[in-house]
Amino acid sequence: MDRSRSRAVALGLAGLALSAPGAVADPVADFYKGKEIKMLIGQPVGGGYDTYARWFARRLPDFMPGNPSVTVQNMPGAGGVVMTNSLATQQPRDGTVIGAAAGSVSTSPLFGMAAARFDSRELSWIGSLNSEVGLVVSWKDSPIKTTKDIFEKEFIVGGSAASDGNVIFPRTMNQVLGAKFKVIPGYGGTTNVSLAMERGEIHGTGSWHYSSISVNKPQWLQDGSINVLVQLALKPHPNVPNVPTIIDLARNAEERAVLELVFAQQDMGRPVFGPPGLPADRLKALRGAFDAFVRDPSVLAEADKMKLELNKPMPGEEIAQLVRRLYAMPPEAIKKASQAVGGG
Repeated sequence: MDRSRSRAVALGLAGLALSAPGAVADPVADFYKGKEIKMLIGQPVGGGYDTYARWFARRLPDFMPGNPSVTVQNMPGAGGVVMTNSLATQQPRDGTVIGAAAGSVSTSPLFGMAAARFDSRELSWIGSLNSEVGLVVSWKDSPIKTTKDIFEKEFIVGGSAASDGNVIFPRTMNQVLGAKFKVIPGYGGTTNVSLAMERGEIHGTGSWHYSSISVNKPQWLQDGSINVLVQLALKPHPNVPNVPTIIDLARNAEERAVLELVFAQQDMGRPVFGPPGLPADRLKALRGAFDAFVRDPSVLAEADKMKLELNKPMPGEEIAQLVRRLYAMPPEAIKKASQAVGGG
């Protein structure tokens, strides 16, 4: 065989080797192989956000190129803003650190929260594990029986901390819609709120996630112990028929815009995200892993066993589009939403 023919054969064999399955280099897999991803969790240990985030972190290596290990670190404070500040300003931007927090971090800077040192439009949104639907509920023996009663009678509701939805949301409904909630904060959590409802100390609560009720008090949704009055989300929950959403209660376009700004955080209820400037190929891999996770049969079986809801998980690009749309809302609507959330 002459030299030129030998060279051609060698090049052909090399080409076949490169085109064989598994032979093509994957720079993302090469980057993550042997590395560790750190997930920062913006809420305390033991709560619902922590449970969802740790579950995702445990299974993430199964779906990531290179199968990196994943560790978690809780960094609570200001509803996830402390963690998001760290992610945006102090952590590496190479895809080795990601975060999980409440959906409210998406609008904290938009509403002028002084502590927020990031632009939500610049975060690398990976996906939201659940579209949360908060429910306004009253105890069966209270004088509040229907949606109409919210606007005609004083409705005494228990709340957790000042920054929690069960305080912010009823105050928003008072300011925007003319509801008559009297919010009693300081109960520390929905467990204490539900006990106060049973004792007759309060009439109900201005926001309680369906996913939380279905785990902690599922019988209350079935035996008439509570009246479900409003769904606090842009879209209704499939298991709560014939109950209006907060958007249904808007009386004009401006009220609708303000309510959408405040309650959009429910649709991206449990987001996972990276810092600004995350390399495009690694963000694509993280989003792909998220999408595979929420569709995987073994994950869905785990969700059933753990009684964790995966209601309309939101892909990362869809979150990014929603955030951009919120930031593009009319300035007057943003101002009123900010005032409503602040209780002003």
